[in-house]
Amino acid sequence: MTDGSRDDPGGNTPSQRLGVREIARRIGVAPITVSRSLSNPGRVSAETRAKVLEAIEQIGFVPNQLASSMRGNGRMIGTVVPPLINSGIAEQVQGMSDECHEGGYSMLLVQGEFTREAEEKAIRTLLGWRPAGMILQSFVQSETARALLKGSGAPVVEISEVKGRDPIDIVVGVSNFETAYAMTMHLAAKGYRRIGFVSTPIHGNDRLQQRRTGYHAALTELGIKNHDGMEVEVPITAQGGAEALITLTSRHKDIDAIFFSSDTLAVGAVQECHRRGWAVPGRIAIAGYGDMDLAAQLYPRLTTVKVNRYDMGRRAVRQLLARLGGDGEVPAVTSLGFEIIDRESA
Repeated sequence: MTDGSRDDPGGNTPSQRLGVREIARRIGVAPITVSRSLSNPGRVSAETRAKVLEAIEQIGFVPNQLASSMRGNGRMIGTVVPPLINSGIAEQVQGMSDECHEGGYSMLLVQGEFTREAEEKAIRTLLGWRPAGMILQSFVQSETARALLKGSGAPVVEISEVKGRDPIDIVVGVSNFETAYAMTMHLAAKGYRRIGFVSTPIHGNDRLQQRRTGYHAALTELGIKNHDGMEVEVPITAQGGAEALITLTSRHKDIDAIFFSSDTLAVGAVQECHRRGWAVPGRIAIAGYGDMDLAAQLYPRLTTVKVNRYDMGRRAVRQLLARLGGDGEVPAVTSLGFEIIDRESA
């Protein structure tokens, strides 16, 4: 029979578990030195930090991350991202996370939607954690949120799009106008003239707004009328892509190509063509955006726009950390390249 207390693996009861003060006493330094060794290692000697880490290893101490974050220890990057069902966004977040880890920072992620209200709420949440800097998916739409960010004093990177409006601080991305323009011209160069455009909901999403504008600009330059009903907005799922295909081919029997703003949508459309016995591109050409892993394995392999979203994520964090390090030469705009990947689906 026990007395109701439980020993932990290190032999300490809950009342005896060791904290910063006990670690400091054991190695003969001030508690603030232990805290700095964990949150700002550049401010202590390598020898002292080694002693702190050795003591932590011996007793199994786990720092209270919540408490240190609320104190504003300056080692956290905040980010707002849309739903991660989009594989391109997931790759981008992975790049951000890897660069943060290598730079000695942690990343706090809040999921937000493309509405002003959701955006403002997510930004308020992140600013409450006093991050060292912020990385935001697309340009901030809410003027209230923009004012909050400017007033915070923390550097801000808006990521994914480089055109459309002036950045708050730093922007890293591609011209979605140019990517969509290039893909539309590519399809036209292959002989397609009745080209539809399918995207996820565009409202509040500057990336998709720029893609649609690029699509329109290419058709105008080619002298191809953009007939009513040649565009559809659907959820970012394979089913959404299949439904968009059905809608457009029902409206326009002579449609000969569809440009999808996401590979996920394009994959759904290709699968729907297989179910209906339609040849791709014999009956209709399909093009996507993102060059996800499945694009090169699909049958037929998917023509798409390749943007290195992983590198974009790393670049965004790198620019942010350079600004935090006092680099006054960080460019306000960093525009990355893209590539049209021509495969059998178009």
